[in-house]
Amino acid sequence: MTIRQLRYFLRIVELKSFSKAAAYLHVAQPALGLQIRKLEEELGVKLLNRHSRGVSATEAGLILRDHALIVLRQIERAKLHLIDFAGPPRGKIAVGVTPTVNLVLASALVQKCRAELPNVSLSIVEGMSENLMEWVENDRLDMAFSYNPSAVRGLVCEPMLTEDLCLVGPPSAALPAAKPGAKRGKNSGLESIAFAEIAELPMILPSPPHGLRSIVDEVANQQELELKIALEIDSVPATKELIEKDLGYTILGMGAVKREVEDGRLTARTITAPNLSRNMFLAYSSKRPSSKASNAVRQIIRSVVQEGIASGQWSWRAVE
Repeated sequence: MTIRQLRYFLRIVELKSFSKAAAYLHVAQPALGLQIRKLEEELGVKLLNRHSRGVSATEAGLILRDHALIVLRQIERAKLHLIDFAGPPRGKIAVGVTPTVNLVLASALVQKCRAELPNVSLSIVEGMSENLMEWVENDRLDMAFSYNPSAVRGLVCEPMLTEDLCLVGPPSAALPAAKPGAKRGKNSGLESIAFAEIAELPMILPSPPHGLRSIVDEVANQQELELKIALEIDSVPATKELIEKDLGYTILGMGAVKREVEDGRLTARTITAPNLSRNMFLAYSSKRPSSKASNAVRQIIRSVVQEGIASGQWSWRAVE
């Protein structure tokens, strides 16, 4: 098995076509097919299914794809580390973001990286916290934002932000009336609702062991409450769409719904008794050497976070 064969194989899987891959790689199609046949013969498995629409990876091919991605990233990292001895930070850095971070922070991060690190190509990958942590461990990402530092052991998890959680409902939400003299929610200016009152509402929440679900379940257990779970769904956009259609309520950070609340498409109240909050971490591996580029991007992330908190426009605040 050679590095060239792995590169050829990945390009074919990506483009789903021998002819397109051959054109992209500037290789004759028969030569490309020969390399794949040699690879299949060496491994003793069929890697690609050929059909009228092109080609697709077999189950064995998907396994090889995952390993090949890691191998080629390691080779690229080794090359960059050697180049790093001289010159400015350069190379490709993949950063994982949660849907909330993507909405609020990603654009500022991209702009600042382009301005300060012109030789660094930034790749933004959106996913759920737990998945992002696994991708950092598997070397598919250089670093990632995550609410759940315990999802994967052995990663450096640097505290970045604290986010207060709120109850999110449809624009016509029939919430219990705010009690006379009820205080505004901490750090938000929104009206508040006691956690015990949430137990009476049909909830749309992520499935266990999602970090947010763990927070909610723990408080419910402490108060000996049984939540009415109408639906479990692990997609923030899909959850917001269902709530906007008056199909239930959820618990999210204000940053995830700020735009919809301002537009009147959703409503939000902070949660009290107790106040619910969660910390956002920046996770990266301590097992792999850091390049100049990854160190520089992490520094820019810290800078963007500090500037965002200082602006007073974020629903996040500094970690206490």
